[in-house]
Amino acid sequence: MTFQLSERFFYQDKELFSNDQPLAHHPQVPKFVSVTSMCRRGYNGTWNIEDSKLYLTELDANIQHPTRLKKRRVRSFNKKWLELEHEFDSEPCFIYEDVLRPLVINVKLLDIFPEAMNGQLFADWFSGEINFGQGKGKDQGMTNSYKKYLTLRFEKGVLVSEVTRPYKEVFPPKSIEEIRASFQKSPRASKVQPLIEK
Repeated sequence: MTFQLSERFFYQDKELFSNDQPLAHHPQVPKFVSVTSMCRRGYNGTWNIEDSKLYLTELDANIQHPTRLKKRRVRSFNKKWLELEHEFDSEPCFIYEDVLRPLVINVKLLDIFPEAMNGQLFADWFSGEINFGQGKGKDQGMTNSYKKYLTLRFEKGVLVSEVTRPYKEVFPPKSIEEIRASFQKSPRASKVQPLIEK
């Protein structure tokens, strides 16, 4: 798994980072396209918390062009090669095909939200928590974990509370039933379930 880029927040003259995604709660957010494994959400945002309000100030995102296509060469395994029982002279192991895919374009804040006043968009759609790790983080695959977190709670984009909490309070351990339920929803579940039952 690749370490994921965090979103950047400015609060009380400090630069903070979080993997929470307030923009994902926007009712009309477009479908972003990931162009790197370091940012699977397809965008990176910069936020400012000023006068107890949350604002999106910068956006670097990728979306599919509505009409333009791009030709791309794709390598795939040649199934016919298996049928020929590895007669190496007859067919190659891999074949290459040209496919047309939507062109991915880079967009900024005003491209997606032209209503952003003075280069910032008030996040009135967001109600929830944003957690910021405090101190030195411990690498855990795609993110860092921290012993303590600064938790800011927002109601319709307005800061209503600020508290420092331990890791176990921010991310309580899951029960076996919760782990099984989340596993059942994953795409790999249908492939792995028969192996578990044996």
